[in-house]
Amino acid sequence: MKKEQKSERGQALILIVFAIIGLIGITGLTVDGGLAYSDRRHAQNAADTAAYAAALAKVKGNDLNAAGLDVAEDNGYASSNVVITTAASPSGTCPAGSSNNLDITVTITSVMNTSFARVVGIDTMTNVVSATSRACGTYIAPLFNGNAIVGLNPSLTDCGFDSGNSNSAKWIVKGGGIFSNGCAFSKNGNSVTFDPGYCASAVGTASNFSCSNNNQTSQKINYPADVLAIMPPNPCDGTPGDVGLPQPSPSGGSVTLSNGIYCISDFDAYDQKDIILDNATMYVTDMDFKLKFAGGGGFSGTPTTSGVYNSYYMIVAYDATPCTSFTSNNAQVVQWRGNGLGTLYGTVLAPSACIDYRGNADGTAINSQLIGYNVSSNGTADVFVSYKANENRRDPQPPTISLIE
Repeated sequence: MKKEQKSERGQALILIVFAIIGLIGITGLTVDGGLAYSDRRHAQNAADTAAYAAALAKVKGNDLNAAGLDVAEDNGYASSNVVITTAASPSGTCPAGSSNNLDITVTITSVMNTSFARVVGIDTMTNVVSATSRACGTYIAPLFNGNAIVGLNPSLTDCGFDSGNSNSAKWIVKGGGIFSNGCAFSKNGNSVTFDPGYCASAVGTASNFSCSNNNQTSQKINYPADVLAIMPPNPCDGTPGDVGLPQPSPSGGSVTLSNGIYCISDFDAYDQKDIILDNATMYVTDMDFKLKFAGGGGFSGTPTTSGVYNSYYMIVAYDATPCTSFTSNNAQVVQWRGNGLGTLYGTVLAPSACIDYRGNADGTAINSQLIGYNVSSNGTADVFVSYKANENRRDPQPPTISLIE
């Protein structure tokens, strides 16, 4: 009997020892597993940051490998544990026209020494993580996503684009769409037509169009800050280097502006005149004008083709009190009308003006991008717009970087 008790005590001791070892092992796996998870998180954050830094260095023209390795080292990872690889970004993943686009992958291998897990023979744990960034190069893009007509008025009730409610004119818009920074209105589904693939879009509601995109809040223009950011410098304010030429007087029923940037301080002097541009840009500094061209006159010709004002037919200086309607007083108001002398080319940037486009009875199109605070039509002649991006203003867009995985 005594021998059996001694044997049982010996067996129990062995079981207790194994249990203790098992508990230590489980504790080790739990503790070291938690540490390994934390280490993986730290390594992933380091890889993300390094990939982003490498992409930023790429678009700045610096050494992307050095930038990525420096960030990894700052986070505690030696260069021997970091691998940086690059590959051309897949087609269609960067903006159209951008070049030298690159995907950059940073892989970090992190080896962690264990503590409790050594009891069960696990001396180290290894984490391998990676992150990929995308660096898209610069590109040239038309203003405001290449819409042919842009109404900057942010009101959701006083629409930045209005085809008119009582007139018989129709809008025929080719090569681009219509965008309103607030709401857009068409009197019926037939009064505005587009080429296939183009529509009327609005931050709020685009009403009664045959094709419309409502609630485009992602395209909202921060007015006036976003517009002022792209406004070319005033060539007429007397600062050194001004290139503005004085406003010429009309000769008979017309005025021709050739080969230069012209400072227009008295726009009303051109009312009812044929305004013809030949490799020129009008920079209107006048804050109060009404060009209605009653009985004749209009715009035609080509913009300047080089320099800061390249492809701008007309720029109207920003007025902090924008025009609210075509009948407004003390405002910038123009009844836009092409004329029989020829086609009109180039972008019109009039951020605080009302543009009332009356069209042409002969069907002549303008090849312009019209950008105004309010754009409308109140005449009887149909409105023809044939927008071509390469004949209008396009600005360089900055490179973009993003973390994609």
